Amino acid sequence: MAYMCTDSGNLMAIAQQLIKQKQQQQSQQQQEEEQEQHNPWPNQTLGYALTGSGISDPFQITGDPDFHFPLLEHENATGSKGFRFSSDGEFDSDEWMESLLNGETNQDPFLEFPIRLSAPSDLNRVIVSPHPPVSSPPPQLLASEEPDFDLNRPVLKAIHDCARLSNIKPDFVSETLIKIRESVSESGDPAERVGFYFAEALSDKLSPAPSLEDFIFSYKTLNDACPYSKFAHLTANQAILEATQESRNIHILDFGIFQGIQWAALLQALATRASGKPARVRISAIPAPSLGEAPGPSLIATGNRLSDLATLLGLNFEFYPVLTPFHLLNGSSFRVDPDEVLAVNFMLELYKLLDETATTTTVDTALRLARSLNPRIVTLGEYEVSLNRVGFANRVKNALRFYSALFESLEPSLERDSMERLRVERVLFGRRISDLVRPGNNNSKPSEGRMEEKEQWRVLMEKAGFEPVKPSNYAVSQANLLLWNYHYSTLYSIVESEPGFISLAWNNVPLLTVSSWH
Repeated sequence: MAYMCTDSGNLMAIAQQLIKQKQQQQSQQQQEEEQEQHNPWPNQTLGYALTGSGISDPFQITGDPDFHFPLLEHENATGSKGFRFSSDGEFDSDEWMESLLNGETNQDPFLEFPIRLSAPSDLNRVIVSPHPPVSSPPPQLLASEEPDFDLNRPVLKAIHDCARLSNIKPDFVSETLIKIRESVSESGDPAERVGFYFAEALSDKLSPAPSLEDFIFSYKTLNDACPYSKFAHLTANQAILEATQESRNIHILDFGIFQGIQWAALLQALATRASGKPARVRISAIPAPSLGEAPGPSLIATGNRLSDLATLLGLNFEFYPVLTPFHLLNGSSFRVDPDEVLAVNFMLELYKLLDETATTTTVDTALRLARSLNPRIVTLGEYEVSLNRVGFANRVKNALRFYSALFESLEPSLERDSMERLRVERVLFGRRISDLVRPGNNNSKPSEGRMEEKEQWRVLMEKAGFEPVKPSNYAVSQANLLLWNYHYSTLYSIVESEPGFISLAWNNVPLLTVSSWH
């Protein structure tokens, strides 16, 4: 198979080489005369390639350590309208950022969680990092090893007590919240910072709405500091690559497209796949709710950016905005030709349609509509936390666990007094916490805060007629190498669980799960 390791021998060779590379690094000063080292890894093209992993990089030009598109050697760096490559042919993701800052979208930035595809992904760094890793990959954990969150920090326990007693002893809760707010700080340690935003939310204190620029810069800071969006895009795209590796005509139906960054990375991989370029790639784009009531201009801008990229890559590409109201969508809303292989993508969108029963007709409708189109593959990305079918006190407890891990994951990369970190936490996390727990939001209506854990998504997917697709050995190895290649903290880990889930965890707390279905 063009995009996956087919036996355990390759994985054993990878593990052996990782150990060997570490030993060589440690003895480098004593063995400077050694200029060449044997690489036992097979030279295969397996979809996305991580430089330094021993897996061949389909984007690499022989003898050149930098990333190039083979087809772009003579392209002018500014030859694409609304999309640029650098002078050496490298994908310039900053151009995508500039288009957002220049107002080419009309989204409400505060309706999106930071992992949404709302700003440029650094996936190219995964593909092209010129320096081999020097430490072992993060350990792969079993789902059963996850610890219980025991609220051992007094401030977190006090916040949970306030949520538990909010309807029983409101006066006591009000007095307690005043004391909590005096003891926490948005610039303290992670627990104090989490406590600050939860105390503000429970006190019904809503901070002023930040600007669009604040949102975009905050997302970029988070994306540079943490691997969340890289993991989600890389894992979902790899499943699509493997499912369509020999297909000539590929159709992607994206339920909830935002800025299309995920597809920029996929188009790059399709342009250089081992089986040759597809004859046609088509994306049908259903707008994300956060694009507002008039998503047309934003979708057109996204389509133009992707079309420009596809042209430079030499791909025959078509982009179709689907502006039909969601409740009116049916099979005829999408032009799926008989000779096309269809992939359906649900990336961090379906949870917004849940209500307390987790059986909302809207979710069922979306999944059954996708099933009726007979897709080759369906990719699903969701946050790994139960904030839906639980009472208010347990919802707050689960949210404390989830956001404590998120806040802690910023600690290795961003100083506590960093203005960039304060902006990330205020703009991307604080307002979502407020929307989730502040008084008046405790109702059963669909809400962006009502996330579900993977087991509930398994029930919903199987109810709609889908079966899980177990991730390939290569996909799992690639996710681990992503963490390694970026030199992220070893507290990040990849967790596999049945029947085919891959989760990204911080300190054993899974935060984001990707799965594939057919």
